[in-house]
Amino acid sequence: MNAVQYKGRIWASKNKEFDPSLLQLLTSKNHLIVLRHGKPPYRVTLGGPHQAKVGEEHICDKTKKRPSDENAASYALVAYTSLIEKGVSCKLVIAAHSTEEDPNKNSASLYCKEIFREKNELLLECHGAKKDRAHDLELSAGANTLANTITFGHVLVEALGRRYKIAIQKEPEKNQAVIITRDRSYEGTINLAANDTTSLMEANKLKIPAFHLEAKPAFRIPKDRSNTVTPDGLVLGRALAQAIVNYHNKNACKQS
Repeated sequence: MNAVQYKGRIWASKNKEFDPSLLQLLTSKNHLIVLRHGKPPYRVTLGGPHQAKVGEEHICDKTKKRPSDENAASYALVAYTSLIEKGVSCKLVIAAHSTEEDPNKNSASLYCKEIFREKNELLLECHGAKKDRAHDLELSAGANTLANTITFGHVLVEALGRRYKIAIQKEPEKNQAVIITRDRSYEGTINLAANDTTSLMEANKLKIPAFHLEAKPAFRIPKDRSNTVTPDGLVLGRALAQAIVNYHNKNACKQS
């Protein structure tokens, strides 16, 4: 995998179409794309370990194929841009179509090494879910015991204006969840709690809270199947940035 420290423009048009140089990287294979704003320790590191262009439904072609997260980097890049606008020091690491290893399942992968290269206060990985998933969004922390999924989930729900159905993992290594819709909250289960995700466990060892977010195709794949940002992806990316700020503020208040 080739590592690229990207310092060019992100957007060709306001928060929809990517600059051609970035788009080329996002739709390539075996590229690790690293973007930084500010200096470490970063308030947050965003990760996109399973990025692939729209239409490429699998990665790890040379080993055991696994589903890709088509265009998941789109809403992650909106979040990254929004964090910059809010003056938050942040980093974004995208593994574009890894053909060999699963980037966030191997602590020795270039992706895992990069997300932990500098100190950061929070890790949030951006993923995709299939269209038949019961929930629009699923928030978990896997086996990471430091991430308060319920608190972060509620601030994300509010930042989203309660527009979507979201499942929030209640406890580490468990599938029990709180399901929140526009009108109500109830007990249920999360489809994928990411309990075996290495990057989340490595973050725990390093005393870093880490979250895992899965988003259905409406947040990632435009109707014309272009590699651009969807309207829902734009809403989600901006809400994630606001939720990160609010979550940090809530924790700061608790510690003061």
